[in-house]
Order: sequence, then structure tokens, then C-alpha cells
Amino acid sequence: MSKVKPIIPPNFVDNLFKQTRFTKKEIVGLCKLFKKLVAIYGAESTSSVAAMSSVALITIPTQGFDRLMFREFLQNEFGITTEEILTDRIFCFFDQRNDGVIHEDEWITGLSVLLKGTQDERIKYTFTIYDLNNDGFITKEEIFSLLRNCLVKHPQDEDPDEGVRELVDIVLRKMDCDNDTKLSFEDFSTSVIKQSLLLEAFGQCLPSREISENFLNSINSVQ
Repeated sequence: MSKVKPIIPPNFVDNLFKQTRFTKKEIVGLCKLFKKLVAIYGAESTSSVAAMSSVALITIPTQGFDRLMFREFLQNEFGITTEEILTDRIFCFFDQRNDGVIHEDEWITGLSVLLKGTQDERIKYTFTIYDLNNDGFITKEEIFSLLRNCLVKHPQDEDPDEGVRELVDIVLRKMDCDNDTKLSFEDFSTSVIKQSLLLEAFGQCLPSREISENFLNSINSVQ
């Protein structure tokens, strides 16, 4: 007996078509893919939790991605193997309802920025990710936190964080246009427009162009 395919409401597709840069065909493919990926990563998370705990069974949300599932998704599908501090920020960007779960519409809306976003959308996205406390600035302390794991530290170093502080100072000299020791959105945007490599200056939070293209090409073949 064949399985009944889930029906995707036309108004759901229409709304996402208006809110994102995906075609309607791509949205239908993403809806199908979402259900498949949630089932796959949900099963993996359940197995992982069961292996670690014999006391209590933790229920994995089946309606979307939780933090652990989403981190696995970013690593496996997009090659984003960044620090947990950044994957948590990416999760929060997708989780617009702020309920700890990335639902289908949130997933598709977020992917629109990562995969098809304009330069302005991608700059706003990366700035949001790096603004760890959501105060509208990327502070010197936040830059330090983001960069401290990027440099190789040697055991013989008297002050292993000295190199990080020097790098932070270099970054601020280059990007802090108004010299207030923190980066406003205008500082960040101006710097990225001048030099596009600065878009992910403080850690990877976007898939590569090749991975993005491969992911988009695979959407229409989802059954």
C-alpha cells in the first residue's frame, strides 16, 4: 500500500513566495525536503540522546529542527562547521517565533537569505549573527569572543590571547569608521561593500557558492 503524500496548502506556498526569493516549485520542493530532513536528523538526535542517558527519554520535536538537529544540518548539508556560539546565533536567526524550534516556514524564509539573499540581505544577516547581545553593535568584546578560537595557541605562550587582542585591534582599525571602538551596522556594511571578503570576517555563517548551487539544484528532484 503506497504512502499518502502530504498535501501542501496553496496559500502556504503563496505566502512564502511573497516573503522569499524562491520560486513556487522550489518552495514545494523545500517543503518536501524539510519533512525528510526533520525525520532524519530527529532520529539521529533521538539515538544520540538515548545513548547518553539511560534515566530519562528526551523527546525530540517532530514539527521542526531543535538546536542539535539544526547544528547537524548546517554541518552536513552546508559545510558550516563553525563554533557553537555562531551556530546558536544562526539558529536564533531562523527561529523567528523564539520557541526553540525552527518550523517549516521559518526554515524556508531563513534559507532564502542564505541561498538567494541580496548583498544587503546577507550583510544584515551576518551583522545580526555577529551582534551577540542584539544591541545593534559588534563590540570589541564580541569580536574577541568570535576570533579567539580562530588562532592556534601554543602552550609556551605566556599570554595565549595576546595575538587575538592584536587581531581585534587590526580589525577595528580597518572597519571602525567612526573610531568608537565598536562596529555599527553602517561601519560593517561600508567595510563589506568595499571588501567583500569581510562579510564573514568573524566566522563562517554562510554556505559556499558551490554548496548553495548544489543544494538549490537538488530541491526540484525531491520526491
